Amino acid sequence: MHTEFPFQKIESTTNRWMTIVLNALFFVIFISFALIFVLGPAYGIYKRGFEAMLYPALIGWGLSLLILIPAIRYYIIKRKKLAHTIVVDETGLLFYNSGNEIVDQILYTDLRPSTQDFDIYTVNPVGSGIAPLLEVTILSDKKEQTSRRIDMNLPLKVVKNKSILYARFLHGIVTFRRDLKVDPLVFRSYSIDTETWKVNRKGISLGGWLVILAALIITSFICGLVFLLT
Repeated sequence: MHTEFPFQKIESTTNRWMTIVLNALFFVIFISFALIFVLGPAYGIYKRGFEAMLYPALIGWGLSLLILIPAIRYYIIKRKKLAHTIVVDETGLLFYNSGNEIVDQILYTDLRPSTQDFDIYTVNPVGSGIAPLLEVTILSDKKEQTSRRIDMNLPLKVVKNKSILYARFLHGIVTFRRDLKVDPLVFRSYSIDTETWKVNRKGISLGGWLVILAALIITSFICGLVFLLT
């Protein structure tokens, strides 16, 4: 794999203000959920008695365990394994944690031809038409070929240059893996000019705004429910 020019590395950049908003929303939702389903049943037992609130309390605490345990396990216990930065360079797509360790990667050498008409194409998540994801076929650690969907997002962070990251990764595929066919629709989906490899649009995508709006609506609903129950 050689090129006549250096392949410039690019890293993800974060929209600081929107990331603060996202984390604040997550915190409000988490606290509100705890008030409703954890402290709420306990307060009900205190006010109405153990026998009257036994079954509502068991249901509330059961729901809490199903949601809080995975959330705590993912965001707190395993936080060192969470991706903190996305890097695209001459080797492929790399995800680094806060300790600058690679926690996930998709190398150009791992890419394989697919059974579709094109080897690289976009797909829409089930039940959502917000933003297409890039799908590739890779050779897994178990030496098996499997499809992989690439989402340039980070946990509890709003990535500002997602389209640019897609453009650089696709540029790398076209440069280093000329044996693979890229669906032309991919470039239109991410507004990529294949002559300059620049992205024609800037700012947060429609999908990003819709996710933020959905989070605001859910937060408002939960806060209203907490207010009514207290």
